[in-house]
Amino acid sequence: MVKPKIICVTGGKGGTGKTMVAVNLATMFKNRGYKVLLIDGDVENPNTYLLLNGKLKNKTEVLYFLPKIIEEKCNKCGLCAENCATHALLYIKNSFPIPISTVCSGCKLCYKICPTNAIDADLKIIGWIYTSSAFNIDLFLGELKPSEASSAAIVKTLMEKLKKVIEIDQNKYDVVILDTAPGAHCDVEELINHADFIVPVTEPTRFGKLDLLRIIELIELLEKEYKVIVNRSSLLGFKEKFLLELEEKGIELLGDIPLDEDIVSSYCQGIPLMEIKRNSDKSGMGYQSFNEIFKNLIEWGEFVK
Repeated sequence: MVKPKIICVTGGKGGTGKTMVAVNLATMFKNRGYKVLLIDGDVENPNTYLLLNGKLKNKTEVLYFLPKIIEEKCNKCGLCAENCATHALLYIKNSFPIPISTVCSGCKLCYKICPTNAIDADLKIIGWIYTSSAFNIDLFLGELKPSEASSAAIVKTLMEKLKKVIEIDQNKYDVVILDTAPGAHCDVEELINHADFIVPVTEPTRFGKLDLLRIIELIELLEKEYKVIVNRSSLLGFKEKFLLELEEKGIELLGDIPLDEDIVSSYCQGIPLMEIKRNSDKSGMGYQSFNEIFKNLIEWGEFVK
């Protein structure tokens, strides 16, 4: 039995086309006979199911721990506040600790170390996870509840779900594709850490380059392999200059995707470009670029089918 290979599609900047790339990579693997799972880890703005025209189901609540002080048991020792890394418990000598929910990390340390068992679990709903399936691609998706800030807990729940699936049946999936939120924060780090191959997606703009360098810094800190995709590479005619700048910095490319009306059309239809053009004799530059990217990805990851 072989565990599935995990590819993480990420990027330091929003709007570069990460989800579009993730969905089409998943489609190409599926078209080659691989069993594919796509995980949407952009829990503040999940939209993979829209690009796949999928229907969300199996809605499951994600519960978050908050400390609740049982005053009848509390001896006012302050041990919980003293050991709270995020200072989520306000303690004044000889007084009951006061939980500050907005900074609580949900780690449960206070609950575990209280010598009088004076802390109870006060659980609240911070979001949901769903499943879906479209075009023979399975999908796990997380959604953060509006007004909540603990997005990392939703991402961790998604990865725990993946871990359970693999433990039950290592052969259920050949390839898992992770779609991250933009940026280089803890949600993104969680997903990158679980991946075998990292694919940052950028665009040929100054902001695109700066944010690409930021996400690469995180990837290298985590000691992960990566190759870059430049989306909308024909934007403003800066392609050659941009690619040269990346080459000068020693950044390897997986490929580039030019502006293409077929990609826009696929967005509107809720059908991946590589599904629409699967059996078509007419293929535009976007389709050809994705095929080249997929060929390079297969060689890089040594995927065998």
